[in-house]
Amino acid sequence: MKKIVIIIVFLCSIPKINAQDVYSDAITAASYAYSHSKKAHGANNVYHTQEYADKAIEAFEKVETLSDQCNCTEANETAYQARVDMESSLEQDTYERSRFFAKRAKELGAKVLEQLTTCQAVAGNYSEDTAEESDLADATQEVADKQKELEEKRRQLEIEQQKLEQQIAEQNRMKAEFEARRAEELKQQSEVKLKAEQALDKLQNALQELSVVLNNKSEFGVPADYVRSEKELKNESLDDTKNFYVNRAKELTKTAMQQFASFNDIEN
Repeated sequence: MKKIVIIIVFLCSIPKINAQDVYSDAITAASYAYSHSKKAHGANNVYHTQEYADKAIEAFEKVETLSDQCNCTEANETAYQARVDMESSLEQDTYERSRFFAKRAKELGAKVLEQLTTCQAVAGNYSEDTAEESDLADATQEVADKQKELEEKRRQLEIEQQKLEQQIAEQNRMKAEFEARRAEELKQQSEVKLKAEQALDKLQNALQELSVVLNNKSEFGVPADYVRSEKELKNESLDDTKNFYVNRAKELTKTAMQQFASFNDIEN
């Protein structure tokens, strides 16, 4: 009876041993696939990249088979995608393109190792192989480093976004200040325009009247081009507007002086 119990216990332990062997073999194959992927990505020319890519493809195919046997579906799907990327790496004719697909396969290789380890932990089987643990540690560390790098990039993007928002806010503030100053200046220009044109009109009428008094046969000929539109003011500064009316006043008085001088010549 004791012998029968021992035999039954032994037979019951066989599935667990076989399952552990499948996981161990799958993780070993995944480790080789990851290792070859790293070498393919780190190679310095397309020939070496594709040489290691070919070895990685073979290892990923083995991972697909073994992960299917131990029902680790996620690892099976990831290994398939990694193999497809490595096959794409072999099909490229340039170093950059070949290395691009090798890099993607390498990242998936690290993910396969994590997924197989998780499946093994759930099933209660743990690998003791030192080489596998070393590659798994490398893959885990690489994932952690990648996450840290992404977090740092996200933080930098937030800083740049804040700077950009501050610059936009400053530009909007300066624009608002400029528009306010320009509106005030246009208001002053309009006031100058109104008063200057009224004054010039009075001056022209006074000179005309004086011209008739001094010589009733003479008409005081002056240009009447000092009347302007509001639109014209928008294209110049307040100083420009003042200078315009100053020049028109000078022209008006110059014309008057010339005409009054001719009156003296006639009398003489």
